[in-house]
Amino acid sequence: MNKIGIIGGNGFVGKAMQKLFPNALVFGRDAKQSEIDSCNAVFVCVPTNFNGYDLDTSIIEDIVKKCNSSLIIIRSTLNPGTADRLEIKYQKNICVVPEYVGETIAHPLLDEKARPFLIIGGSPNNREKVIDLYQSVYNANIKIRQVSNYQAEVIKLMENRAIAFKMMQCQEAYDVIEKAKALGHEVDYYETIQAVYSDDPRFNLWFTFVYPDKRGFNNSKCLKKDVPAWCAFAENVGYKPVLTRALVTRSNEYELYGE
Repeated sequence: MNKIGIIGGNGFVGKAMQKLFPNALVFGRDAKQSEIDSCNAVFVCVPTNFNGYDLDTSIIEDIVKKCNSSLIIIRSTLNPGTADRLEIKYQKNICVVPEYVGETIAHPLLDEKARPFLIIGGSPNNREKVIDLYQSVYNANIKIRQVSNYQAEVIKLMENRAIAFKMMQCQEAYDVIEKAKALGHEVDYYETIQAVYSDDPRFNLWFTFVYPDKRGFNNSKCLKKDVPAWCAFAENVGYKPVLTRALVTRSNEYELYGE
């Protein structure tokens, strides 16, 4: 029987993991390393905050360096290449399983028990061990995408980037339509959005709500750090992400000036 541990179990993601694995041992900052190491598998659910350029993964490295569990499963968002670097440096078995637990109203992925898919990064052997763990809480209908750790890290950043683009294009459309209404034109943002994103089967309505007092995407704990982290990733591989950098700049303007 697998003995599971959750590092950072009292955070938002950690609490969701506790509901999924109620018998897991929960470790906070004062945990004894010997107790952590007694687990066959450890889920790491700690924050990776923005350091001004990309994600600060120093806490992840410290955990990996000290942890002697046979399998380390990182739920935290990482800069692409982090898991591979740490796996080689410390000779540990690491899998990256991005989390999608949202804090917004009626979020479809809020309940970890009901999520429809899993992204599992790592070597084939380690991925198989992770699937074995999840088989105890999910049935065979869950969609499992197996990729490298690097690709799992990219997928997570890219998904949040995609959400930011959708939010910002809708906010811009809202502002334009409000200007048109002020000039006396008969037009409504939500009727327009329904026609564009709902009537046309190629689109959907996710992320089309606009909150006048919460503009940009800096109100989101994840997008605020992950979108600029995507830009850093792009620059680190030799690409200048002009479009995404402009998106970050516009979101920062909303935060600073309110418009």
